[in-house]
Amino acid sequence: MIELVPRVVSEQAVLAALREVSDPELDESLVDLGFLDSVRVDGGRVEVVLRLPTFWCAPNFAYLMAHDVREQALRVPGVRQVRVVLKDHMYADEITEGVSANKPFDAVFPGQADGVDLDALRELFRGKAFGMRQEQLVRFLLEAGLTDEEVVGLGMDDVLDTTDQSGLRLRVGGAERVLSGGAGLARAYLARRHRVGLDAHGSARLVTDLAGAPLASGGLAAHLDHTRRQRVSMTFNAIMCRGLLATRYGLDTDREGGASVQRRDAT
Repeated sequence: MIELVPRVVSEQAVLAALREVSDPELDESLVDLGFLDSVRVDGGRVEVVLRLPTFWCAPNFAYLMAHDVREQALRVPGVRQVRVVLKDHMYADEITEGVSANKPFDAVFPGQADGVDLDALRELFRGKAFGMRQEQLVRFLLEAGLTDEEVVGLGMDDVLDTTDQSGLRLRVGGAERVLSGGAGLARAYLARRHRVGLDAHGSARLVTDLAGAPLASGGLAAHLDHTRRQRVSMTFNAIMCRGLLATRYGLDTDREGGASVQRRDAT
């Protein structure tokens, strides 16, 4: 008879998984924002403590983030149970117990969804993140010398390489070009593009609206003005949230604004 040895769960594996969870409004990792207070691993059980910038952060946003943290931690091999604790929030107990028991938001906060469930809220902010990342990439391409016509004419198969080894490699007008510094922007945009379910086939246009419709070169400037407002708002909110969090908890932040996460091994 073969005895199965339980897989050992490491804090590093849990943190790596949680780095993929984003604040839906800011489109930045909860780990990078400093919203993770601590992670405790005890065999196959994991406890994650979250902290937010203010006492009154909207309960639907808080619930969405806590829910996504639980779901992501459960994807780590060997994790069997996840408890998510929200500290210092006006609905800390309700959110902690509701999320940890995998209850839907409406069951914990009846009447507060206003007809918009968490999935719909998540999709709303995924659309805004798509617009922000697209605007960053398109402005980079224009500053690199591409024309409006060349930008809107790019197809998915014109993106040849998005690694950081040499830069962003594109095929523009049948010729290959290497644009230093653009690989990260392209990766971020392509990830958000995939997240909203747009066509990834080679014949699909790279730059489209949220519904996947191609943009006309004459309308690119107006489109960028709209997405720029989203980006400025999201960037400002991220800076403000970092500052509020640091002030609230007396945190020392690194050069990129991130805050440390406490790791607590069971002994």
